[in-house]
Amino acid sequence: TVTGPPSRPEQPQPGEYVMVSVSDTGTGMAPAVLARVFEPFFTTKEVGKGSGLGLAQVFGFVKQSGGGIRIDTVLGEGTSIKVYLPRVATGEADRPTAMAPIDCALAHPPGSMPVILVIDDDGNVREVTATRLGEAGYAVREASSGLQGLAALEADPCVDLVVLDFAMPGMNGAEAAVEIRKRWPSLLILFVTGFADTAILMKAGTVGSDGIVQKPFRNGELERKVAAALAAQFAPGLRLVSDRGRGA
Repeated sequence: TVTGPPSRPEQPQPGEYVMVSVSDTGTGMAPAVLARVFEPFFTTKEVGKGSGLGLAQVFGFVKQSGGGIRIDTVLGEGTSIKVYLPRVATGEADRPTAMAPIDCALAHPPGSMPVILVIDDDGNVREVTATRLGEAGYAVREASSGLQGLAALEADPCVDLVVLDFAMPGMNGAEAAVEIRKRWPSLLILFVTGFADTAILMKAGTVGSDGIVQKPFRNGELERKVAAALAAQFAPGLRLVSDRGRGA
């Protein structure tokens, strides 16, 4: 039971929680590190040894659940990270929770730019993809992993199309696509891949070659296939009023 107000933004508000604690006997964190530990892409590890997204993702998931995190650390002694998730009273977990429908027409009114989520673990490729789509007239969001992409959709599922890299560490593009289609079945997905053989991607649920863009991008193929996918899904100027409620 938490009674006092939080002293830092990531800490839980007063209330009842289930708390999971993970502790180590490592080097601990200096105050300057602790102040930035939840920043996306901030890491103290060597180049190539860490993405700086682990605690940022944990922070996002916990906050979306209505919980909080507390870090206790001492230099030279170690760190304890406590994750607080809201306590559910006995019996409540067995009752289905109806998610409120999300009206995408309110968040993104007719006539606004189509929204595209680009999911790619390679920052350079993601930047190129986002830049090209932005220049083509789309509103672009970015995520650097399958999990981060799912978290972005949970926060706002009013996305018209996902441009999804196939070869990613952890949750690859095929696995991410399965989860996306399970939760938001009407959401369009366009795979991006450097593989010459696209048969394995077609097994993941794409519709022939129209659902796949080869890397490196050639002759406007990315822009053409994005435009074609959106044109096939929506009438001109019409935006889907969301049947993409979270967890749909």
